[in-house]
Amino acid sequence: MNCQNYVRELSGSAGNRQNVRGFTLIELLVVIVIIAILASLLLPALGQASAKVKRMKCASNLRQIGLGFRMYADDFEGLLPMTGHETRRTNEMWIRRLRPYVGNSEKIRLCPADPKRNKRHELSGTSYILNEFLSVPLVNPWGQLIEPLPKLDSLQQPTEAILLFETADKNNPTVGEDHTHSRIWLSGGWDSVLEDIQPDRHRTGAPIEDRSEGLANYLFVDGHVESIAAAEVKRQIEQGVNIAQPPEFRPTR
Repeated sequence: MNCQNYVRELSGSAGNRQNVRGFTLIELLVVIVIIAILASLLLPALGQASAKVKRMKCASNLRQIGLGFRMYADDFEGLLPMTGHETRRTNEMWIRRLRPYVGNSEKIRLCPADPKRNKRHELSGTSYILNEFLSVPLVNPWGQLIEPLPKLDSLQQPTEAILLFETADKNNPTVGEDHTHSRIWLSGGWDSVLEDIQPDRHRTGAPIEDRSEGLANYLFVDGHVESIAAAEVKRQIEQGVNIAQPPEFRPTR
């Protein structure tokens, strides 16, 4: 290659470099805005998908626990194991008594959407609590039995009788916090319900003040699980219907 050709090649290369330009500030801002718009559209959808997966895993947990309760009741004349209301011996509480009847009991007693699940695991607590009407006998102040517990097989409408609820965030994560106080729900109103259960456990976004947006899972005596809107639970309570009380024991109106 002679000197003239070499000089021409260098000149061409320099010209090509001058023709290549980077993004302008305006173009970069446009790209950033487009990414932000796409993110704003995708993030809610991803949040909803994640919430749905957790709700489905929670429902699966409840079904497995329901099978365990059924097998336990078959062995103990239709009755459920005791709760922390009746005994302080942890080995006699239902969380421990159900272990021989369910697989992976340490996992299925915890809801993946429960913010206290790790602490409950550490303290042998549970994300799910038994219905007081089915698990805590009614006694007077002197300890005398007023109303015995119904046997599961004796319930006339097992498809409408709730067995397990999702526990409230405010409940202690200890093993003894394993049952509702649902006999006072009507007298105490919606606030007393929120002391026991988390009706908006499965939701997207921040909760509203009265916890009436979102869903929770409920295990029924026949073993099926339903996701019920918090607004519907609140409506029934305000209309004088205690959803925890088995239908055949509700007062006629």
